[in-house]
Amino acid sequence: MNKKNSGPTTDVPPSPEQLPSLRKRPMQSRSRALVEAVEQACLQILDEAGEEALSVNRIAELSGVAVGSIYQYFPNKDAIVALLYERVLDEEAEELLRVRERLVGMPLQAALRDILANIIRVETRLFKLNRAFHLRYHSALHLGRWRAPYRTTGEFIEATWLPLLNMYAHEITTEHHALSAYLLGQGLRSVIRSVLEDMPTQLESSALLDSLVAMAMGCLRPSAVD
Repeated sequence: MNKKNSGPTTDVPPSPEQLPSLRKRPMQSRSRALVEAVEQACLQILDEAGEEALSVNRIAELSGVAVGSIYQYFPNKDAIVALLYERVLDEEAEELLRVRERLVGMPLQAALRDILANIIRVETRLFKLNRAFHLRYHSALHLGRWRAPYRTTGEFIEATWLPLLNMYAHEITTEHHALSAYLLGQGLRSVIRSVLEDMPTQLESSALLDSLVAMAMGCLRPSAVD
């Protein structure tokens, strides 16, 4: 006899490189409405009371969905929060395409400033949604790799940052394009991740953006720094 899901189970937790997922995707309009109600209740709690107030019981109270019904679709509250992040990343993936289109004809330094400003803006938006979740799953919340076919960091760098550097080859003096592409694509994101954890009040400061642009230019024009 099958037991009804009425609480948390011993599901294996996802790795930091993988977002928590639903037990099953809603197929019918009724089940989609249920999941939508749960998601909106989760967002309302985070907006009004913060992540400390978030619990499956509170989501159930606010959404009007029974706790047992919630657990039929979500193994835990992180899986509910993950849906919010999926929606934000889908929106930001569309904006990223527009950012890349604007780079055409831009000087190198201006292009780097636009790229890094967008990364900071997205990281800030994700961080404010749920700080603990964002830090825990930061590796999975990578906008540049979101729903993309890149299996590794190397594939992502080779498909995105390296072509960008090649486009600006006439403005770059470094001979180490592959290393510079890695430092820009992975290293600067790691710096931003550290700022999120250690100095979150600096995230939206102009000094952070200025410093990241200077670091990027230092990678690409080391002779100018010397």
